[in-house]
Amino acid sequence: MKKDKTKAPGLKDRLDAYAAWVSDLRRGKTPLRPLGDDADPLTKLSHELQLLADVITRRENELTRLFQVVHTVERGILVEDVLNRIFDGFASLIPYDRIGCAFLTDGGTRLTAFWARSSLGPVQINKGYSQPLQGSSLQQVFRTGEPRILNDLEAYLAAHPSSDSTRRIVAEGGRSSVTCPLFIDGRPLGVLFFTSREKNAYREIHQTIFRQLAENVATVINKSRVFQDLVERNQFLIRQSEQLKEAANRDPLTGVLNRGAIMATLELQIRAAAAVGKTLGVIMADIDHFKEINDTYGHGAGDAALCAFTLRLSAITRRSDYLGRYGGDEFLLIIDDTDEQQAMLAAERFRQAIAGRPFEFGAASRHLTASLGVALTSGDKSAEAVAAAADQALYAAKAGGRNRCVLV
Repeated sequence: MKKDKTKAPGLKDRLDAYAAWVSDLRRGKTPLRPLGDDADPLTKLSHELQLLADVITRRENELTRLFQVVHTVERGILVEDVLNRIFDGFASLIPYDRIGCAFLTDGGTRLTAFWARSSLGPVQINKGYSQPLQGSSLQQVFRTGEPRILNDLEAYLAAHPSSDSTRRIVAEGGRSSVTCPLFIDGRPLGVLFFTSREKNAYREIHQTIFRQLAENVATVINKSRVFQDLVERNQFLIRQSEQLKEAANRDPLTGVLNRGAIMATLELQIRAAAAVGKTLGVIMADIDHFKEINDTYGHGAGDAALCAFTLRLSAITRRSDYLGRYGGDEFLLIIDDTDEQQAMLAAERFRQAIAGRPFEFGAASRHLTASLGVALTSGDKSAEAVAAAADQALYAAKAGGRNRCVLV
């Protein structure tokens, strides 16, 4: 008798088909599942195997994302970059529309927002937002060490109307959330908040995922925070160094460049002028009869006069020009890209700024004048030679009756 080729496949044939299908799944392929009756035990088994394969695939993707995040931190990325990688990397694996990160501050007594990124409405909890931990429901999260799922934030807010943070999240558009505690060596570090625009977005399977994610992310964030602390400390030291360097170049009384700094600047400006064929103007100025101020009103008044003197000169000095205290009541001005006429006009403006109105010395008031000597160079003289020439012109101005400008 001939075999009926249209007869349904026997048990062995079906087992072979399912075995081949499982073998393909094991190799990472995504073959079509063999068809069968839903009541058939083999069909039910294949359905469960398909679900298991989906879970394994998802877990592999999670591990891949975590590896990428860890690798990111090993390259020295800052905390915000790590959190942005998390936001971008896990969106296809975990339901969320917003992630927030907060750290324990003030000795663990407060929880302070550090970072947030959202595709909901405008962020309502920004960096620096802080709430006391005492009396907060998050105390229980840190005690248990387990993620907390709230699948109806509106209902939670109705039951806890004093929760300002929940009110803000609901205002953003959040409707369910998972709060993941972050620990380092058993010590609480902070929390990650995952929020969805949908109610009932989270289930127990997500709690397991978030727990494992938080363990890895805590280590990652701690490493990146350490790195960021080092970066910020280094930046602070750089700023301190720059401030110390700046202070070393400044006259402590008037705040303008001191003698060493103004002479070094003059040397550089002479070279720059020589390189482009420009002429540099140098003005030496001092206060007429300055000794009388100290003798009459005291050295405090003399110091006040020097400070006021520099303020008036600074007010009409161009950005490209430089002002420094050469010594005593003598000040050196460097005028960039000028000629004899322009240099003398600049000196005259300085003279008028000093003589134009009286100086105040506490209860006393007195008009002061200044003498100014002007010298020019096209790069053919040293800084010392140019300064000496301007100083010579200054003495000529004093010898000529003071309160005047002289060009050599």
